[in-house]
Amino acid sequence: MAARSDALLRYKTIDSCLRDTTRKYSLKDLINECSAVLGRRVSTRTVQLDIQFMRNKKEGYGAPVTVYENKYYRYRNPSYSLTDSVIKKRDIASLQEMAATLGQYVAFKEFCNLKSAVNIIEEEIASIVEKRESVICCESRENFAGIEYFDTIYDAIINKKVLCIGYHSSRSNNVISMIFYPMYLKEYRGRWFALGYKDGIKGVYRLPLDRIRDFSYSILPFPEELDFDPESYFKDIIGVTKLTSEVRDIILLVKNRIAPYLKLNLLHRSQTILEELENGDMKISVKIVPNREFYTRIMELLPDIQILSPRDIGMEANSRAMALMETMPYNFAAEKEENGSGKSFCDDDFNLFSNV
Repeated sequence: MAARSDALLRYKTIDSCLRDTTRKYSLKDLINECSAVLGRRVSTRTVQLDIQFMRNKKEGYGAPVTVYENKYYRYRNPSYSLTDSVIKKRDIASLQEMAATLGQYVAFKEFCNLKSAVNIIEEEIASIVEKRESVICCESRENFAGIEYFDTIYDAIINKKVLCIGYHSSRSNNVISMIFYPMYLKEYRGRWFALGYKDGIKGVYRLPLDRIRDFSYSILPFPEELDFDPESYFKDIIGVTKLTSEVRDIILLVKNRIAPYLKLNLLHRSQTILEELENGDMKISVKIVPNREFYTRIMELLPDIQILSPRDIGMEANSRAMALMETMPYNFAAEKEENGSGKSFCDDDFNLFSNV
């Protein structure tokens, strides 16, 4: 299986290079890229056979690999990718072997989180082999913007490559260029983020992959002193945003309708139950750095959650909720006049902060 896995990694690496229109790849360049991914020297003959196999329509992928300027390789069709090809029987066999190998380890505590992933892989393979519909459905990733840059970022992290990235900021549609030192990849709610350091900016920079528009490799060296500790960065936050390091002890009232849910699905790993009331409500505490993801999560749980303290966090939550309501087409103030009561249906339960 190791030989098959190595071959698949080489095909994937060559495919990535041939799709990269920002630079030219000679045979020597392809050999170097494959060697870097595998961690050992790959022979010239091996890469030549790989390209030949990729071109083969019957046994391989029928990839439109062409040579230009008598030296460089690329796809005749710039939009082509091996991932567009129909999966071959030998690839299915490789996946079956990999899934079987992974399945042997899920009983160990260190790998127990892989169990669901192994089950999904096994079911997807079975549905292809047996030509039936899969009975497991995961959230679709095929249309996620920016996912095409995942391999590039991952490779840059592993091999300490500096990237020059063109991206859209959240405040402008113009493409902005930056030098980026990637350190970590994180998925949050189906959206991928690259975390690292932006040239000229202090602290960890978070880059959504869906904001990337183009990239190239920089000739700048990767600074050895740069470091990123995922455990330290993520332990006090929900999501990926960390603009400050100040941890706050936040007290919340959870209504009985969602109390059982939040007992099993913690708001944050620091969540502690302070008191369970007779009516089924409960008071909880979370020790976190409040960020955008925290406030978004709170608003998702409305009207069954309320911030008791601190006051400034409760007021910030109210401010965000009010700003959201102002963007809605339904006018609450107009409703007060229409129903003649001088009161809107949202007045009783709107405040996220109990002491407002």
